[in-house]
Amino acid sequence: MSLRIALSFVAGLLLAGPSTAAEKKPAELRDFPFWTGPKNPHARAFVPGLQAALQLTPEQVAKIEEACRETIDKPENKGKNAPGAAAAQEKLFDMVKGILTDDQRKQIEKVNDAYARAISDTYGDFEPQFVASKGNAEEMAKVRAAYTKAMTESFEKKLEGILSNEQREAVKKSAEVQKKREEEAKKTPKPGK
Repeated sequence: MSLRIALSFVAGLLLAGPSTAAEKKPAELRDFPFWTGPKNPHARAFVPGLQAALQLTPEQVAKIEEACRETIDKPENKGKNAPGAAAAQEKLFDMVKGILTDDQRKQIEKVNDAYARAISDTYGDFEPQFVASKGNAEEMAKVRAAYTKAMTESFEKKLEGILSNEQREAVKKSAEVQKKREEEAKKTPKPGK
């Protein structure tokens, strides 16, 4: 009799374990465009894992996701040509501005500035190569790839000067998780293929 009770108890723990872990899992934030790039007032992360530098709390993540659901996720606001899309986006960014702390908003400005400086510092070195490769698609692709690599390296060096050790570690960990997800997504066949 006590063996049955013990087995029932163990089975209950095994079945309850995954659901309990799923309940405790913190909400994840989509690739939210906190940043500002040239000609792009709402840019995605400039390097993988950059959002982690903001060190958002679980409450902030939940509020941002709720703001997305209230604005851009509504069917009538989906797509660039949707009648309410632009207004929904601007409302969302106003809501998010209120969710972030002053320090987080300042961090975003510092990152945006570092990115702009990385672009301007690097472009001057590549401008003659861009001009020389004009009209040659293959050569232009090589120059763009080299420029992107150099600009990313410059930006990452600038980040070292504005992020704390804790923030840099959070970005690194987040980038690793993102890379694993992307690799898994490549392995998973897409429906209909």
